[in-house]
Amino acid sequence: MSTGKVIQDLPELQVFKTVLYHCLFIIILPVLSFFLSKMFIFDGLLGLNTVPSSIYSAIVAVLVLHGALGAFIYRAYFQPEKTQSKKD
Repeated sequence: MSTGKVIQDLPELQVFKTVLYHCLFIIILPVLSFFLSKMFIFDGLLGLNTVPSSIYSAIVAVLVLHGALGAFIYRAYFQPEKTQSKKD
């Protein structure tokens, strides 16, 4: 009887893992892109001052955030529906 419960919980666990993955992706990726683009591109390569490099890095982070949110929304809308077994 417990095997049926495990099978029913599997889709919920998969949904939880997917949402957790996207949440981490949405939180970590923009922060990393801000600091990495600021240090390596705008401060290092281009040699900009502090304020302009921070502004450009924030723009990069916002673009990355929108990309991550778009990926989450795309995944939510276009995830293939799994056929559920017919219960008689």
